[in-house]
Amino acid sequence: MTRKQTSKYANMTTDLAEDISEKTAGFIQSNSHRDLLDIVDTLRSHGVSHYVDLPQIIVCGSQSSGKSSTLEALSGIAFPTAEGLCTRFATELVLRRGNKPEIKVHIQPSANRTNEERARLLGFARSTKDQDDFPRIIETAKEAMGLTGTDGAKIFSMDVLRIESTSPSAPNLTLVDLPGLFGASDKNQSDDDATLVQELVVSYMRQRRSIILAVVAADNPFANQPVTKFARDIDPSGTRTLGLITKPDKIDEGSDSEKYYVELAQNLNVKLSLGWHVLRNRSHVTAKDTIKERDDRETEFFTNSAWCLLDPSQLGVDSLRTRLRKVLWKQIQTGLPGVKAEVQSGIKDCTMKLAQLGKARSTQREKHTYLQRISSRLSKLVRAAIDGVYSDLFFESFPGQEDAFERRLRAHIQKILDEYAEKMRDNGHALEIVEDDLEPTRISSRRYIMREEYLEVVKDLMVECRGRELPGTFNPLVVGDLFSRQCKPWEPITQNLVEQIHEAAASNFNKIVSEICDENTRSRLMKGHIQPALYRLRQDLKDKVDELLKPHLSIHPITYNDYLTETVQKIQTERHDRRFDEISEEVCGYISKTAPTCAEVNLNQILTSLKVDTRPDVEEYSASLAADVAAAYYLVALKKFTDDVSVNAIESCLIQCLPEVFCPDVVWDFSDEEVQQLGSEDDNTVKERNELDKKLKILEDGLRALDMFVARSGLQAVTREQTSS
Repeated sequence: MTRKQTSKYANMTTDLAEDISEKTAGFIQSNSHRDLLDIVDTLRSHGVSHYVDLPQIIVCGSQSSGKSSTLEALSGIAFPTAEGLCTRFATELVLRRGNKPEIKVHIQPSANRTNEERARLLGFARSTKDQDDFPRIIETAKEAMGLTGTDGAKIFSMDVLRIESTSPSAPNLTLVDLPGLFGASDKNQSDDDATLVQELVVSYMRQRRSIILAVVAADNPFANQPVTKFARDIDPSGTRTLGLITKPDKIDEGSDSEKYYVELAQNLNVKLSLGWHVLRNRSHVTAKDTIKERDDRETEFFTNSAWCLLDPSQLGVDSLRTRLRKVLWKQIQTGLPGVKAEVQSGIKDCTMKLAQLGKARSTQREKHTYLQRISSRLSKLVRAAIDGVYSDLFFESFPGQEDAFERRLRAHIQKILDEYAEKMRDNGHALEIVEDDLEPTRISSRRYIMREEYLEVVKDLMVECRGRELPGTFNPLVVGDLFSRQCKPWEPITQNLVEQIHEAAASNFNKIVSEICDENTRSRLMKGHIQPALYRLRQDLKDKVDELLKPHLSIHPITYNDYLTETVQKIQTERHDRRFDEISEEVCGYISKTAPTCAEVNLNQILTSLKVDTRPDVEEYSASLAADVAAAYYLVALKKFTDDVSVNAIESCLIQCLPEVFCPDVVWDFSDEEVQQLGSEDDNTVKERNELDKKLKILEDGLRALDMFVARSGLQAVTREQTSS
C-alpha cells in the first residue's frame, strides 16, 4: 500500500469512527456519566465480563423486526438489513474512548468450540476502510464461523462478532445485536436452529445488568412476536426492559393495527415499567438515505400521523438515545456495588479453589510436600469434628443446610447413637410381654404376647431346663434362656449401627477432602488410602461388637447390679397393686385411691376374695418369678450393652482412630510409589489451575480498577446525579 493510499485509508477509518462517536454521544450527560461508563469499559477490557455480568444494551426481537436498523440508527454503523436471515450471530458493538481513532473487528469463539477452532477464530481480525466494508467483513466472519456453503454449513452460530470503535470523544458502552427469534422452520432454518437462537437471546436477557431493548414490528401481529413474553418472564419488574415499536410506516393509516400499536406505545396494553418507544427506520426503498435524511423522514412521519398523540420523548432516535442514556446510567449506578461484590466473591472462590489445587507439583518432593499439607489440615479438621469444636469455617452452618451433619461429625454420631438407643429400647426385645390387665404398644400380634400365655412358655422351658433343683423351684439357666430369646434383635440392630457410623465417617472424610484438595487428588486419596483404612476400622468395629455380644448370647446371666432386684421388686409390686385394686373395685366398688374414710362394706366378702386370690400356687409363682427376673435382667443388660457399644466399640475402635487415618506421620512413611500414586496431578488439574490463575488475575485487576474509581470519585458524583435527575 502506498503512502497516499495509507493516508486515505486512515482518513476514511477516522471519519467512520468519529461518525459513530457523534451518533452515540447522547449516551453521555456529564463527566460522572463518562466516569461510570469508563469504569465499566475498563472492567470489560480486563475480561471481567467473562465472569461477572456488566451493563450493556441488547437489541432483541423476531426476525426482520428492525433490530439491526435500530442498532444502526443508535450507533451510526450500517449493519446488514436484507430481507430474510439478517443476523445469524450476536454482534457486539463496543464503543471505546482512545487517542487514536480506529475500528477493529474480531470473533469471540463460543464455549463449545474445540481448541483448534478457538485458535482459528481468535485469529480472525479485520479493520474497516469505510461503511461499505462492513458487509464484506460480516460475510468473511460468516465464512470463518462456518455459516456459508451448502454441505454441512450452519445457519446460526453461538460465536460473537465483536466490533470495537475507538475515538477521542466516543462514549464507553456496548450495544449488542442478536439473531431474530422465529418459530416456523423452512428449508433455510430448522426447529433446532429456532431453539439455538432462543437459547442465545435468552442467555443475553438473563444477564442481570443488560438493558433489554425489546423490538416488535408494527407490520406483524403482536401475538406472533414472543420477545416481550421472554422479557417479562426474565425481568418481571420491567426495570431493565424498554419496548420498541418499529416499522410504524408499514401499517395502513387509520387501521385497527395502527390503533392497537398506538395503544401499545401508550402503555395501555402490555405494560412495561420503562414504557415503550417508536422508531421509523430506513426501509429497502430508503436504504441509501444519509443519516440526516433518515432522521428528517422520521420527524416528518411522526408529525403527520396518528403517532403524534404520543409524548415526543417516546418518538424518534434522538429521544431513544436520551431514554437509553438514563436507563443505562441508572443500571450502572445501581449495579456497580453488586459488580464489586461479585468480583470480590469470585476472587474468594478462585483463591479457595487454587488452595485446593495446591501449587504445581512435578517432582517427588513437591508431591510429598503437598500430601503433607493435606494430611495436616485433614487431621486437624477430623479432630475438631469428633471433638465437637466447630470454630473452623469448614463447619459453618446456616438454616436449611443439607450437609451440616456430614461436616459436624460429633453431632452426627450423637444423633445416630440417640436413635440407636431408642431403637434398642423400642425394638431390642423379640417379644413385648404384656400384663394381662394392660394393652400392648406393638401393633403386630406376632411381636407381643400376653403374660398369661407367656407363663405357659416359661413353664415348658422350666421342664426342658430341669436339673437338680427341688420341686417347686426353677433352674437359674431358665433366666438365661429367656434372656437369650429376647435379645436376638440386638445383633442386626447393632450391625446396622456399625454401617451408619462407618458411612458417617466416610462422608465426613469425603466432605473434608473435597474442601482441601482438587477433585483428582480427592478421588485418589479416597479410593487409594482413606476408604481402605476406614474399611479396616469398620472390620475392627464389627469384631468388637461381636465380642460384646458374645457373653449375652452364650454365657449365663451375670450381674452384681442392685438394679436387678429393685426392678423385680418394682415389677411385682406394680402387678400386686393393680390386682389388689381390681379385686377391691369388683367387691366394694372402691380402689385404694378412691376409697372414703368411712363406708359400709361387706367385710366378709372382701376378706374371702383376698384370701382366695392371694392363695399361693408354687408352680405358678416359680414361673412368674423366673419371668420377672428375666425381664429385669434384660433391662440391666440392655443399658450396659448400649453403653458398651457406644464407648468401647464405636468410640474406642473407630471415632478416636479417625484423626490417624491420614495424618502427617502416615504420609511420612509413604513409599515413593504411594507418593507418586496419590500426589500426582492430571492434565485437568493443570488446566483448571491455569484457568483459575487467569480468572483470578482478571478479577483482581478489575477490583483494583473499581477501588481506584471509588477512591477517586467517592461515588459522590453518582449521588449528585441521582438527586438532580
